Amino acid sequence: MTLVSIDDFPIARQGLIAVLELEEEFELVGQASSIIEARDVIFRLKPDIVIIDLRLKDECGFDIVSEIRDFYVKCKIIILTSSLDPDDFKRASEFKVDGYIIKDAMPEEIISAIRLVSKGRKYYDPSIMEIVLKKEKLENIEQLTPRELEVLASLGKGLNNKDIAKHLFITEYTVKKHVSQVLGKLGLSCRTQAALYASARGIIN
Repeated sequence: MTLVSIDDFPIARQGLIAVLELEEEFELVGQASSIIEARDVIFRLKPDIVIIDLRLKDECGFDIVSEIRDFYVKCKIIILTSSLDPDDFKRASEFKVDGYIIKDAMPEEIISAIRLVSKGRKYYDPSIMEIVLKKEKLENIEQLTPRELEVLASLGKGLNNKDIAKHLFITEYTVKKHVSQVLGKLGLSCRTQAALYASARGIIN
C-alpha cells in the first residue's frame, strides 16, 4: 500500500515516516509541502492513499483534495490536521474524504486509521466527532419554536399527550403534531428519547 504525505512542516512529515516505518504493509513513496509539489507527486506516483494537512502555509489543503476528486478518483484521502473546527470536518465530508485524523493522535491510532481506510472503510477521529455532534445538537434545538420547546419540556417531565394539552391549553391533536416536529428536528425516534434529551439538557425546568 503506497502513500504520499502532503504537509508544509518537515517535522510532521518525518513523524509520519517514523510511524509508517513500524508497518511493512505501508510505503511512503512521496512527500510535498505545497499544492504545486503535491500535484506533481500525486499525479506522477498515483499512490493508494494521500495524507493531507489542511493548512499549507498560505494555501489550503482542500484545493488539492478537490483536484484529486476531479481527476484521480481511485486515490483514498486522509486528512491529518490539528484543526478541530467542525466546519473543516463538514467540508472534508462534502469531499467524501476517507479519513480525518487529529495530529495529536497516538501512533497506533494513526496506523489503525490508515489500515481501516486501506480496506475501504472510513475513519473519523473521535475528538472531532464529539465536537461535531455537540454542535449539531445545539443547532437542532435552535430550530425548535417556543411552543415545541414547551412540548419537549413536558415530555421531559413524563407527561402524556392529554396532560400536555391541558397544561399548554391546546388540543391533543396539536400536541401530536408538535411531538412529531420535535422528534424530527432533533433526530429522535420516540418520546422516551425526547424525554431523556430534555432531562439531560435541563430543558424540563
